[in-house]
Amino acid sequence: MATAEEIKARAREIMAQTLPDDYNPNMTDDEPMIVEGGVDSLGFISVLTTLEAEFDAHVPDEEWWNITSLNALADAILRNPRQ
Repeated sequence: MATAEEIKARAREIMAQTLPDDYNPNMTDDEPMIVEGGVDSLGFISVLTTLEAEFDAHVPDEEWWNITSLNALADAILRNPRQ
């Protein structure tokens, strides 16, 4: 099973690849991805769905609004393994 650190590192890689002009590599793990990280709503969906596929998880849609930081994103992936 993946660790939170592995998930956050992979999320940063995805953001850097898919949002190269907007991604802020200096964003901390607790800062809002949409404000400090330069991630828009479509970028967030892209990052989340890629992580779900790679880490065999499925985060319910109703939880998406609670995912604001990399820490929250990693926690959501870890709490929601695909059944």
